[in-house]
Amino acid sequence: MSSELCSILTSKGRTVRLVKIDDDPDILSTDSLSGLVIISPASGTDDTFLESAFQLLKKAAPGLRRSAEAGGAFFSTVSRLDGAFAFDAGSILVDPLSGGLAGLSKTAAHEWPELSCKAIDLGAFPDTATAANALSIELFLAGPVEIGLKPGGRITLEPAELPVLANPAQAPLQTGDVVIVTGGGRGVTAATAIALAEAYRPLLVLLGRSPEPQPEPEWLSPLISESDIKKAILQQSPGKLHPKDIEERYRSVIAGRELKATLAAIESVGGHALYRSVDIRSSEDVNDLLQVIRREQGPIRGIVHGAGVLADRLICDKTGEQFAQVYSTKVIGLRTLLAATDGDDLRFIALFGSTTGRFGRSGQVDYAVANEILNKLAQAESRQRPACRTVCINWGPWDGGMVTPALKKVFSGEGIGLISLAAGGKLLAREIAATGAPVEVIALADTAGSPLPVKSPLPAKPLEEAFSLVLTVDDYPFIRSHVLGGKAVLPMAMIVEWLAHGAMHGNPGFRFHGFNDLRICKGVTFEQTSSCSLHVLAGRAEKQGSLYYVPVELTSTAGNGRSILHARAEIVLATRLPEGIRSITDPPATPYPHDIGAIYNQERLFHGADLHGIEQVNSCSAEGVSAVVKAAPEPSKWIKQPLRNIWITDPLVLDCAFQLMILWSLERFGSGSLPVFMGRYRQFQGSFPRNGAQIVIRVTAENGHSASADMEFMERKSGKLIARMEGYECIIDPSLEQAFRCNQLAQSGCVVQEAA
Repeated sequence: MSSELCSILTSKGRTVRLVKIDDDPDILSTDSLSGLVIISPASGTDDTFLESAFQLLKKAAPGLRRSAEAGGAFFSTVSRLDGAFAFDAGSILVDPLSGGLAGLSKTAAHEWPELSCKAIDLGAFPDTATAANALSIELFLAGPVEIGLKPGGRITLEPAELPVLANPAQAPLQTGDVVIVTGGGRGVTAATAIALAEAYRPLLVLLGRSPEPQPEPEWLSPLISESDIKKAILQQSPGKLHPKDIEERYRSVIAGRELKATLAAIESVGGHALYRSVDIRSSEDVNDLLQVIRREQGPIRGIVHGAGVLADRLICDKTGEQFAQVYSTKVIGLRTLLAATDGDDLRFIALFGSTTGRFGRSGQVDYAVANEILNKLAQAESRQRPACRTVCINWGPWDGGMVTPALKKVFSGEGIGLISLAAGGKLLAREIAATGAPVEVIALADTAGSPLPVKSPLPAKPLEEAFSLVLTVDDYPFIRSHVLGGKAVLPMAMIVEWLAHGAMHGNPGFRFHGFNDLRICKGVTFEQTSSCSLHVLAGRAEKQGSLYYVPVELTSTAGNGRSILHARAEIVLATRLPEGIRSITDPPATPYPHDIGAIYNQERLFHGADLHGIEQVNSCSAEGVSAVVKAAPEPSKWIKQPLRNIWITDPLVLDCAFQLMILWSLERFGSGSLPVFMGRYRQFQGSFPRNGAQIVIRVTAENGHSASADMEFMERKSGKLIARMEGYECIIDPSLEQAFRCNQLAQSGCVVQEAA
């Protein structure tokens, strides 16, 4: 698919280079890099791929950040789970490791806010060309960091609060059942081991890296303070010790004491525990140990994987060795455990994930990657072992363990509370008994340290239909004036109007302020004797600051029943509109060389009488174009049964702006153009003036295949700003000349075809 994506991007006028994951990372050390896309291989992701992906991102970072500051740049990862980040319960996850790529994007988004970062999960498309086309569109859309792509559309995730867990009606464990706990000898996982012991009385086998505790010599056992212990270590040593050696021996003493304290605490609440030292990354060592455990203690019934290490550094400062250490403890350790217990009848698998994996965090790219993989391996296990309760808890910070005093200050500054050891342990004890509950859950704490209600990231609710309409030439006669290649085409300006209406339909009382990222995916074309049913879908309004954002889509249904996406955008609503301030203060000054009376003929513009809105072209040069245009008549003049009595925007004024770009591209390249994307539109008045508007267009980028521009719409007399459009994009194609000349409606049925 990577090759197909490169071809599509190249055809859109972008300079693209295909790089293999094992290429020298220095190949990305360039000042002109404006985008990096890392795509998981169709054959499956492995540990080496993820470590190489990290190295590529690290090398690409300086160039990406420079481009972002100069004008914009992006970084995207593409996983292959199920198009819904493994939240489609009926799907089979063939590549859960690819989910770790999202950790790269989420961390980069925190460390480099100037960069547009996105984690995309690609579902099962009918062919690679279709998948690559969907991906080529998504790469340049703004929106959430996580986006799932399926043939039926896009999926986003949002946290959903889960009901409070009651005490289980049936315990997941019987007294004496064997449970393997990694990282359980010390720290936060030890607290959960104590809670499990108190709740279910199992036999806990604690696995860790520290040596098994030994009796302390008489000279050491009475000492408590750090200074006394270190002084005694130095005095009892037969040879000279360096400060580093003293520190290591001191930590070993404290580790041993903490292990003994954990074992004693487990016994004190009625449980039993063993501690064994083992490298959980070693398949051979873990297999041998578990064979002994089964033979001596009985079958294994549960796993708690809490092992983990941190090596916090920013992406640009982190070494490959640090990445590998953090990654392997979490991921390779878990895979080793799962393989070693493949034949065991497990009652539960509980994984210690982190909100770092769910949300990302500066300095923890390796931890984010590893914990996202834990989430997806948990999803895969839940499908393979349906009778086993599998959960990955994305913990917020605990009041202990790896949360140092310095980190506590950071979390406090962010308004994040710390989970108390007792509360966290009780939460895990309840979660392993929650049959049928989500696999991935989020556990945070309030400032008092009590766990907040547990949440789970779930697919956002699908967009709901705001309204539908049946397009015919008779009921929508303005369409006769927008004919390409002999077929009527729904104008982009009218798509804007209807998407805006769709967003406002479910949000009465708000005012239309604009939109973000309006993309034409498939143009709507149809014939005179037929009809085409269109559906405008809208999602829930999300408040950000003083504005509200509503996702919207324009769709139709193909003959085979498949939904066809024609356009999508994010509508911006407000309770009141701000005053606009002009930014294009230097409009082009070169006079337009053609008579205004000649532009609406088959040599220039293809538009029919209803769309003859340009009254005067003031100027046209390589830098842009400006003009005076008419306002649209009232909606009833264009539509037999309009949705509203007044326009939300002004479809004629907007269409005239697109017409002006055709005139500009004809002068500049001798070829026509068609709009395909509008990045940002803001309207500062409730409606356009009835006497029309001035339009000033500044071209911001151009080549022989496409152009980008910013546009401003002003009142004709006062020059007051009505609206501004930024990031308008059009394609420029010599073949459009013939299509412009074919302005007669064909006589067959309604069809839907790719937008030019």
